[in-house]
Amino acid sequence: MSTRAVPDRIDPGPLAGRRVLVARAVHQQGGLSDRLRTLGADPVEVPLLAIEPPADDGMALRAAARDLAAGRIGVVGITSPNGAAALVAVADEVVGAREALATAWVGCVGPGTARRFVEVAGREPDLVAPVHTTAGLGAAFPAPDDIGRGDRVLLPRADIASSELPAALADGGWRVDDVHAYRTRLVTDLPDDVLDRLGSGAIDAVAAGSPSTVDALVAALDGRDLRALLVSIGPVTSARARQHDLGVAAEADPHDLDGLVLAVTTALGAA
Repeated sequence: MSTRAVPDRIDPGPLAGRRVLVARAVHQQGGLSDRLRTLGADPVEVPLLAIEPPADDGMALRAAARDLAAGRIGVVGITSPNGAAALVAVADEVVGAREALATAWVGCVGPGTARRFVEVAGREPDLVAPVHTTAGLGAAFPAPDDIGRGDRVLLPRADIASSELPAALADGGWRVDDVHAYRTRLVTDLPDDVLDRLGSGAIDAVAAGSPSTVDALVAALDGRDLRALLVSIGPVTSARARQHDLGVAAEADPHDLDGLVLAVTTALGAA
């Protein structure tokens, strides 16, 4: 009878014992936290953002969905998983919109957004930007004549999204329907114990997945020191951190959750 050898030691992972603040909205925390746990980290889940319905309760998005159903819009650019989910939810309420979305030309900002679009829409996008930023999506977007679906493009986005992508698409010949699909609220009333741990170094790193996350973090700290390392998902988030005079320990490349986890590992390995 054979016996299986038992290893003397199980590798705890490169982030063993490290505490990383996962600041994403509640419904989005799991993907990042799970990745960190597989590397031995202890995620501290404290949402700094909340995703809410837009101020007009979705009226503009429903109007855009009706234009999709009527064939007046045939191209969509999606810049976030939340935008993908909001668009499909409204398309399910408007007669013919879901069918129109099934045949529309769709470009996504990156693989995470593309995965969410596939989950909710049941189809692959036509384009995933090779550089996973809004600037990257704008640069990769074809001209209207190259797609052949008219010159109107729908962007279902957050209320605080920048004007960079609409401007780039307009320069490329598109008529842009930039619609608030959801509202991002900054959560700044963090528990005192979390603020104390951020200031004392008991939390090793903050994984910042957006510029608004950085804004919320700064507002929550309200002048307190941040002794945790700040790790950014991409150049726009890094730039926002520097605007607040925060150092960036590492920046994700690629600019998605896997890249963010790699950047956290790199930053803490060098600490």
